[in-house]
Amino acid sequence: MKQHKGFGLLEILITLVLLGVGVAGLVAMSRGALFSSQDGRRYEIAMRLAESRLDAFRNFNGIIAATSPETAYAAITAGTSSVSLSGDSYNLSWSVANQYWNGAAWQSTAPAGYRYTYPGRKVIDVTVSWSDSQSQTRSLLLSGAVSPTESLTGDQINGGLDTARPQPQVSYTPGVAPDVISIEIDSEGRKQETSKPLPTVTSKDGTVGKLVQFETVTYKPDASGTTRQVLQDLASVSCSCTYGSTLTSYLPGQVSLTSGNLLYWTVGNQTSKVTGIVDSSVKDQPALCDSCCKNHFDGSGTSFDQFYAPLRTPRQRYSSSLSVASSGHYVDACRFVRLDGYYRPLPDWNLVKVIVTTADFLAKPANQTSYQNYIKYVVKAYVTWQKNTLNWSYGGSVSSPTIEEFADWLPVHAAAGGDSTTTLTTGTGTAQLIARGIYVDLMSPDYLQQTITDLGDVDLLAKIPFQDINLTMLAEWSLVPLSGQLSGNVSDYVAVTNEPVKTIVDLNNYYFGSYSRGYLSAKKSTKDAGNVLQAVAIKATTYQGNSGITSTLISPLDQTGSKTAQLPIKIDVASLPTPTLTVTGRISCLEKSSNNNPDPVACNKNTFNDLSISTTTTGASCRIDKPQANNQPATYSCSAPEGSSLVLTLSYTAQGNGTYLLKPSTMSIPMTSPGTGLVITGPCSLLVDNGVTNASSLTCSP
Repeated sequence: MKQHKGFGLLEILITLVLLGVGVAGLVAMSRGALFSSQDGRRYEIAMRLAESRLDAFRNFNGIIAATSPETAYAAITAGTSSVSLSGDSYNLSWSVANQYWNGAAWQSTAPAGYRYTYPGRKVIDVTVSWSDSQSQTRSLLLSGAVSPTESLTGDQINGGLDTARPQPQVSYTPGVAPDVISIEIDSEGRKQETSKPLPTVTSKDGTVGKLVQFETVTYKPDASGTTRQVLQDLASVSCSCTYGSTLTSYLPGQVSLTSGNLLYWTVGNQTSKVTGIVDSSVKDQPALCDSCCKNHFDGSGTSFDQFYAPLRTPRQRYSSSLSVASSGHYVDACRFVRLDGYYRPLPDWNLVKVIVTTADFLAKPANQTSYQNYIKYVVKAYVTWQKNTLNWSYGGSVSSPTIEEFADWLPVHAAAGGDSTTTLTTGTGTAQLIARGIYVDLMSPDYLQQTITDLGDVDLLAKIPFQDINLTMLAEWSLVPLSGQLSGNVSDYVAVTNEPVKTIVDLNNYYFGSYSRGYLSAKKSTKDAGNVLQAVAIKATTYQGNSGITSTLISPLDQTGSKTAQLPIKIDVASLPTPTLTVTGRISCLEKSSNNNPDPVACNKNTFNDLSISTTTTGASCRIDKPQANNQPATYSCSAPEGSSLVLTLSYTAQGNGTYLLKPSTMSIPMTSPGTGLVITGPCSLLVDNGVTNASSLTCSP
């Protein structure tokens, strides 16, 4: 019989059964995996909800009372809530147990001698429940503790700081002159210095939206190194605001002194008063503007602590055109210090003196000593005036103290080996000038009476809130008109930069987030017709109050109360067969916002450290003036014989894994007389991180 190849009916039935069983198994597995995935997601959401609830309790902004919507620490109690997310319902409940430290362990009742009205910590158990894919109830428990301060020890129970345990030792590296000048403030050798301000502009308004941050540090050098004792994290901000309603808000913080002669600020009291809100029509203002607009109003009382500017009561508000604004929009500027993790408002800045020098002047140790002594003289003279003459009272007035300018004080008081004048004698070329301001706070009558008891005290400066601040990038720079000895205009002899304070990158307008102020160009000799060397002058002006620190004029009174200083400049040019010309040009720099963000920002000043310049032109020399602050460009300066063709080359050594482009890296500049003076404005160059978006197509000019 002939056999047939193929599958029989029985075989087919068996195969179908096996396939059916397999498919059913796969479906069951998939369904189980889906349920597991959904349940895992629900568990993760529940955990996040529990964590968020604990974090919300930790974000209290007051211990006894708080500003809505946050809860005061003392008011944290048990409760419940529910929330729906992704189609699922979650029920939250939390219990709160008050605990107190008895010197050895936590207990549920306050121990004898406990002086606070609130517990040392609150233990919170948060339970979240939900239904899983099988409609079964699931829950998780997350526990945490919330404390208003650090945990209390037996010594702290008696109400003060724990002085029994050793204090933490924090090392500190002092700043370097001329950017930072340290001042010895007491007989123990402690010193105080203020870091260089770092301006940041967030708003494109052009007038407001400036945030300026720096630190004032008190430290003590000793045999084992330098120990930081107090750090004041200071911020100043300019804003556009709108009048708001009457609310509870902060008065300015007040200065206080510890038993160890360490100066601190305490948070100001809260009171019901007029407030403001951020002007919504001005975009991208700094976050601190919320607090500035709200709190920067005086209180209704007449005591010292009610006023942000005690020498100017009552304070008026002004529009951006400096007309009185009694309603609607107004411009404002505020000063803050970080206390307990929050920026709290302080009294307005109070400027006493401004000085102007060259960077080289303050780099000389003997001149540093002279300036340090001048700061001490200014601070002591101003405090003596406060205590003996001002005798502050609401509505009172008194003439300002007589304090010598640095240029007048220096010839008599110069330190051994130091210069007795700030006058700059130079040839044609360029140099960076420095402006510094000495700020001394107004102190309350009570503080002056109780703390400043001896004006001859060797530790007097340790008890006075003062700062010496580098104002180079914040001062207004200008030329002083000629007084008759020289012909023409002062701009024929010198120039000084005074560019707008802007740190926003705008590639469409070839703006690279940096600006220049106080950069001097000495153009030609200041010898008169009788061959006598005369002087021209550069002037630095700083507005009074918060206007000066933020470089934002918010009041005409800050303008009339501004402080100025002048720097005389004599330009002596040697007689040469072939005149030498100087050419200068800007070097801007852009780098990535971060490793993961290719959007450009202005380079940090340290980025320029590996930038160098060379020339092959006979008789020529070149240098780079590197920036002294962030958001400041570098400048190249070359001298070469008139009539030559200067060829200069810029080069850069890449830092780390980054690669930078120079555009252009080589320039050929004809050294042709500019007609007036001996300084030529040369072409620019752009140093750009190759990781910046479209880096290869960017240029420094159209």
